[in-house]
Amino acid sequence: MSVDHSLPGVCGFILHTSNGSIGYTADIRFHGRRKGDSEKFVERCGNSDLSYLLCEGTRVSETYSKTEFEVEQDIKGVINRTRELIICNYPTRDLDRLLSFYNATLESDRDLVIDTKQAYLLKLFQNSERWKNIYPKPDDKRIRIFTARKSWGLIDRDGDVWTHDQILQDYDKWERDFIDNYDNAVNYRDVASSQKDLIFYCNDYQLQNLIDVRPKAGSSYIRSLTEPFDEEMRLEEKRIIRWLVHFGFISKKGDWNQTHVSGHGDGNQIRKVVEETKSKAVVPIHTTKERYHRKWHKNVKGVKPDGILIV
Repeated sequence: MSVDHSLPGVCGFILHTSNGSIGYTADIRFHGRRKGDSEKFVERCGNSDLSYLLCEGTRVSETYSKTEFEVEQDIKGVINRTRELIICNYPTRDLDRLLSFYNATLESDRDLVIDTKQAYLLKLFQNSERWKNIYPKPDDKRIRIFTARKSWGLIDRDGDVWTHDQILQDYDKWERDFIDNYDNAVNYRDVASSQKDLIFYCNDYQLQNLIDVRPKAGSSYIRSLTEPFDEEMRLEEKRIIRWLVHFGFISKKGDWNQTHVSGHGDGNQIRKVVEETKSKAVVPIHTTKERYHRKWHKNVKGVKPDGILIV
């Protein structure tokens, strides 16, 4: 059964066996765009006489979750107070977050510039009866597809000097479709010349594109990602900050616009899952904080690396 998560298509499972039924929550939350899916899954679990519930617990120690709709409102606020280009970063495959940025553009005079990977995802989802009317098409009139310069850097060069085949050699076959067949394809010159009209997706590994785009004074940066939670991520964040300071987006860490919601439910939501699924036993997964599950259920079991259940 479908459940609400930051990535579309995530499912929880109920497995019926000769020795009893098992529920598996997968990554589940109730603060995204598909809260109703999670509620239906929990209800079905509650009616399935579960012997075991494999229950996630990534954020069980937290007690609050902003909603995806609040993120959308935050984005609109930044758009309204920005004169020039808006740079944004969010998880590439988080199409709900892409939709939040897209919806925010509909109330502005701007278009959303996405990269070819996101365009490819939107293209694939048009093949799904369920999803094709939820996410925009890659050729939507408010979408622009950014083709970055690669090793040869010929994407904006004179076609009378460089052959089209030479230009395409820089790109994988799946990317070439967006260059050849989509009228909304843009390059760095297009973005640089229309900064007041665009929201430009640029993740942490694409910041070199800003060298070509040259954001003007009065531009803004929206970071819509989880906060760093380990040393490697903290070191990476320091590198990002230096880039953003260099281009004048921020003077210190606290200056950027941060708005994000997790793909995982908080403690209050997971407690609801544990209590309403009515399973005879709970097995915490995706967590090192099993003590929270133990507060909510009298029969919580751990799992050894070899898969053996332990009390």
